[in-house]
Amino acid sequence: MLALLSLTDDLSLPEETSKQIVREIVEMIASEYSSKPSIDAILKKAKRNIRVLYEYVVSKLLETLDKPTPEQLEYIVSHGSKTLIPEIGKLYRLALTYKREDLIEQLRHIWNTHGPKGMVECPKCKFNAITPENSCSVCGHVVTEEYIRRALSFTDKFELYVKTASVAELNEVLRYGYVLVGEKGVYYPRSPRARLENNVVYPIYLISSEISKITEEINSRELQV
Repeated sequence: MLALLSLTDDLSLPEETSKQIVREIVEMIASEYSSKPSIDAILKKAKRNIRVLYEYVVSKLLETLDKPTPEQLEYIVSHGSKTLIPEIGKLYRLALTYKREDLIEQLRHIWNTHGPKGMVECPKCKFNAITPENSCSVCGHVVTEEYIRRALSFTDKFELYVKTASVAELNEVLRYGYVLVGEKGVYYPRSPRARLENNVVYPIYLISSEISKITEEINSRELQV
């Protein structure tokens, strides 16, 4: 089972750690049978579910290893898949320390595949991980609101929004002084559609010229809401 899970001596894991992981996996598989299964039956089932078992092993390594070695980190990144998402920042910093750009690229792919969708790309680490607070949830880099505006093509979306929003919505925008913007467009601050249509929305505070455009648009329409 150690060989099947690639828990070789190269990983330099404590012997008890490896044995405990294998013991837990064997017990999990055996518990699915009504009677005691043979070793061959356990191994066959393990092979059929090897991806899930790899993720289980990685979750255990993340729990027990304070600072994985380069070899251990490579194993974790190569086999962890979505299991890595909660620890992606720690693993990214460790890969930086070891100067393993290949592992960083793998982590980036895992995050962008299994992590939160709709987030703006961080200009520093290149993960799609900028939060609505303008900081990167992976590397901690902070971006400006201007960066968010450019990344989400705010100007074009805002122009369309001003032309299509109701007067009531536009008045609310003026009252609050900001809008919400996501991949699908621009929304007024309390819009229920904003979070239904987008996984992530960012608050964008309006500058004077944008406020003037809204005011002009309201004045150009009938006063009736």
